[in-house]
Amino acid sequence: MSRDYDIAVVGGGLAGATFACALADTGLSIALVEAVAFDAPADENMKARTTAIAAGTRAMFEELDLWADMAHDAAPIKRLHVSQQGRFGSVRVNAADYDLSALGYVLHNVTMIEVLRARLAQMPQVDVIAPARFESLTRDAAGERIELTCASKDGASEILRTRLLVGADGANSSVRSALGIGAHIDDYHQRAIVTFVEPERAHGGCAYERFTPDGPVALLPCTRASCAAVWTLPSERAERMCAVDEDEFMDELQAAFGQRLGALKLAGPRGSYPLARVLCDRAAVDRAVLIGNAGHALHPAAAQGFNLAIRDALLLAAMLRERLAADSAFDPGDADLLSGWAEARRPDQHRVANFTDTIVRLFSNRIPMLDHARGAGLFGLSLLPSIRDDMARRSMGLALAPARIREASS
Repeated sequence: MSRDYDIAVVGGGLAGATFACALADTGLSIALVEAVAFDAPADENMKARTTAIAAGTRAMFEELDLWADMAHDAAPIKRLHVSQQGRFGSVRVNAADYDLSALGYVLHNVTMIEVLRARLAQMPQVDVIAPARFESLTRDAAGERIELTCASKDGASEILRTRLLVGADGANSSVRSALGIGAHIDDYHQRAIVTFVEPERAHGGCAYERFTPDGPVALLPCTRASCAAVWTLPSERAERMCAVDEDEFMDELQAAFGQRLGALKLAGPRGSYPLARVLCDRAAVDRAVLIGNAGHALHPAAAQGFNLAIRDALLLAAMLRERLAADSAFDPGDADLLSGWAEARRPDQHRVANFTDTIVRLFSNRIPMLDHARGAGLFGLSLLPSIRDDMARRSMGLALAPARIREASS
């Protein structure tokens, strides 16, 4: 059996689901292919995952009328404190200095995906095909459609014919491979451990990122009494720390983070995931694009990956909406539109990827005396408001957001 669509999205996670939601009321028929059943309960690893939402990303969700359903779970980041373990120098950023109520927000991934999937259920033009695994693709003789073969849980195959294919299936993207798009992959040989902790002292809405020679450890406000923890370690040590008992785990985490918030108590499950930088050679080819981690996966240092993915998804959706408003018969797989989108997104993608990679390599390095230079750099940055402010606005997703989004965030 085969079905025809205007757009097929492979990957029903945060980036793919947001893109589909952004096309509500366009009249475009959309297939959303996801390997995991939408009603499957979250596993322990997913329950431990949170995401830092930049102020600019929140404004984008507001435009999609999604934020109101997420806000109850959103912990505001009012201040940011960046430091280096055992050395002087730090950078502090306060939301009030930018006339914002918050620099960003921390949300549980489970909350975001539930809100997105609830919206998708209200969109009759979206067919959710899950659980189903993308297997292969071919192009028709006329070059007007891509044909996808997907396998359901029981092994049955289905053919989807689409004018535009959107790969949103993560860093190990099967769509990217099937399209013949290469990628430069830098394996950091690290894993990020994610969990929740209750600090002895109130966090006061402050997000802390502390760099150690093994990688950064971040504590982010989650509830009034708890923080989301993201602890980066070399892979072997991270696997061991996920397996040790609670006391040993907390002793090691406390040693890495320090005593700024007093004693820390474990308050949730532990999960982990591997870290690598992935940059695809091309984000757009004939009738196909890659968004989110399928095109660029980043280290979690500076918490930029998700916000970058959302900018990918929403710019593509906005460009499609604009062209459809001018011509209802417009082909969503139009080559000029896709290449224009890729060109528009490339500077942001490469700037953020290189910025994050530089931070990781600079601060996760045991070269003698380099830690003193890093501390001096942090101290100097704190004394140069213009540079610090530009960095802060870019991190908040405001410098690159459309004017209407910057205004909504003020």
